[in-house]
Amino acid sequence: MSDLEPGLYMFVRNPGALPDLKRSLRPEWLWQKTGPDHLPLYLLLPYDLRATTKLICCHQDIGADSCFALGMIAAFGIALKQPWRYRHLFWECGILGHALYLEAEAAGVRATGIGCFFDDEMHALLGVEDHTWQSLYHFTVGRAVDDQRLSTCPPYEVQP
Repeated sequence: MSDLEPGLYMFVRNPGALPDLKRSLRPEWLWQKTGPDHLPLYLLLPYDLRATTKLICCHQDIGADSCFALGMIAAFGIALKQPWRYRHLFWECGILGHALYLEAEAAGVRATGIGCFFDDEMHALLGVEDHTWQSLYHFTVGRAVDDQRLSTCPPYEVQP
C-alpha cells in the first residue's frame, strides 16, 4: 500500500467497534475507507503528522522518521468494570506488536515498540474525552538506523 497519502488512519480490527469509535472520536474525522477491500482501514485526516507523532512519542525522532507510526487503542470499559482484564489488553497489544515485528522483518524493514509516549496527547489528537478508549501501546516501522551508543556481542557458545 505504498500509495497511501500521509495522514491519520484507523485500522478497525473489530467491525462491531466502528459505530462506537465514530461516536467517541472527533466528529470531523472523514472515516473514508481506503486500501484493499479486505482491510478495515479508514483515513481520518489527510495531513502530515510527523511533528505530532514525534511529540506523542516523547519527542523521539523515531516517531517522525519511520515509515509509519501507530498507537494501539483499546476499548477500556472492560478493564474499568473488571480490573483483572487490564493485563489482557496489554497481552493483546504484545501479540499485535510481535506480529508487526515479524512482518516488518519479512518486508526488509525493522520495527520497534515505543517505550515512552504521551497517552494524553494521543487522546487529544483523537478526540477521546473519557475512558471509553485508552491508548495502550505505540509502535513504529521503518528502515534500521544504527545507534552508536549501543553495542552488540556475540552470543555465548553452546556447549554440547
